[in-house]
Amino acid sequence: MAENTITTEQSNQLELLQTLNYDTAAAKVAVAFIQNDAFKHRLFINQFNRTFSETDYVARAAKAVQESVEAITVLSEITTQATK
Repeated sequence: MAENTITTEQSNQLELLQTLNYDTAAAKVAVAFIQNDAFKHRLFINQFNRTFSETDYVARAAKAVQESVEAITVLSEITTQATK
């Protein structure tokens, strides 16, 4: 008998779809950024939930990606400076 378990990746995908109100166009934007990376997934969700300047889900997803990329850049710079 097959086991009916859900993987972490599937759980993350469901959380993403739910966050994006099942807007598949917005999900496409998010998935292109996240690429099954758990840190990027969590960062995107957090940024999306902070994005209120856009009302359309695709626009909010794009803004969340932009904010996430900027955060990753800043965190990378801080990490690089700390290791010098």
